[in-house]
Amino acid sequence: MNLLDRAQAPTVASLMQSFPYFAEPNTSVAEIRELMHSHNIRHIPIKQKDTVMGIVSERDLRWMTSPAITLPVAEEIPVHHVMTFNPYTVEINEPLTTVISEMTERKIGAAIVLSSGKLVGIVTVIDICRALGELLESEFSLTGEA
Repeated sequence: MNLLDRAQAPTVASLMQSFPYFAEPNTSVAEIRELMHSHNIRHIPIKQKDTVMGIVSERDLRWMTSPAITLPVAEEIPVHHVMTFNPYTVEINEPLTTVISEMTERKIGAAIVLSSGKLVGIVTVIDICRALGELLESEFSLTGEA
């Protein structure tokens, strides 16, 4: 992805991962963990029918492994008990600079991308860092020289 090959400022569509994995609110935490592990992802939108209602991140699940907390087994806990409700969502044509600024301000790791209110993608801090790295390499031809 080359952000410099554009006549206009790029939109969030230029970096988003299309058709992200998603889950429903009653999906178990164990299933969410398996989905994250098997697809090497850290954020999963949660939707009911066609409406995005939340997001669950790897961080949301991390506290559940604390030895100081006694919980039911993960197979019994629906993800809606640990997800973040009303996640940050953007329309597909939102300027990338706006999305990056908002994610930075809110200190969040992902934005859910919608088109006419329907889930079409997700963009994460990792996607943004990867694109920035590519941009810096192409712009400055970094070769490891001091």
